[in-house]
Amino acid sequence: MLCQKCKVKEAQFQFTKTEDGQVVKLSLCAECAAALKMPLADKTVDLSGMMAELKNQLDQLQETLAADTPPAGQHACPVCGMKRTDVLKKGRLGCDRCYEVFGAEMVPVVVSLQRGDQHVGKVPKRISSGLRLSVETGRLRRELDKAIAAEKYEEAALLRDQLRALSAGKEQL
Repeated sequence: MLCQKCKVKEAQFQFTKTEDGQVVKLSLCAECAAALKMPLADKTVDLSGMMAELKNQLDQLQETLAADTPPAGQHACPVCGMKRTDVLKKGRLGCDRCYEVFGAEMVPVVVSLQRGDQHVGKVPKRISSGLRLSVETGRLRRELDKAIAAEKYEEAALLRDQLRALSAGKEQL
């Protein structure tokens, strides 16, 4: 692409700015950019330093967001009085009602601390077969979605058939 100012040399810089609500893009060679005193036209850019700084800023933002929420968003369990900050400090909920009050807020915390948000431990024998069916159904649905997204339609058809067989087995229970 040629420089939009001199129309002779190859453009080396792309500048984007907003003027009167309109986005204006300008492609310039090094000389024209320097003549217009455009930022960074005469400097080399340290991308690794910029990326490191960006990562630091994102880490700080994440820490800020993970810190205690402001008092306006601070709600407590109506049964035991436990607050979100108390739950995060202690690492456990106060009562069974806390699961309803803090449930949506705690899912990302649980997922980050554990391998996921699904229980993988022991379950009572009387409910284990139904639970296995629902877990297997969920797994097959996720695989089906992935196969469709990857346009692997033969694999998707097999997964669909397995899902149908599972649901037929559920109806017989």
